[in-house]
Amino acid sequence: MRIKRTTPSSGISRRTRLIAVSTGLVAAAAIAVPSANASDTPTTFSSAELKGVSGSVLKADVPGTAWAVDSETNRVLLTVDSTVSQAEIDKIKRQAGDDAGAITVKRTPGTFSKLIQGGDAIYTSGWRCSSASTSAAAAASSTS
Repeated sequence: MRIKRTTPSSGISRRTRLIAVSTGLVAAAAIAVPSANASDTPTTFSSAELKGVSGSVLKADVPGTAWAVDSETNRVLLTVDSTVSQAEIDKIKRQAGDDAGAITVKRTPGTFSKLIQGGDAIYTSGWRCSSASTSAAAAASSTS
């Protein structure tokens, strides 16, 4: 008895099967890869969390630092001068706690210096005002 072959034996058919199998494997790999890297997606922080992180940087009270919320990256950009050590940066991150991931550290050469002090004139939109020193502002708030 002779059995008829059900799969074609020509070279074109084998290549077609090989391409189909290869395409299936590539598709399976493409589906699996994004789920494996799901933890690499950036965490988004709420405005309340970013405000808390900014407060944590202030509480850490490390000289040679400046910070602001970067609206493009939704992170707190912490700029540190050359006097700030890695231990001090770690102190700031510990102060921020679980939201320390919201801090992006940028080093800058040189050192920061104050260009304004209490009582100096500030001009904005045609109005003149003066800056209050930290101790004067604290004294004014404690007397009211």
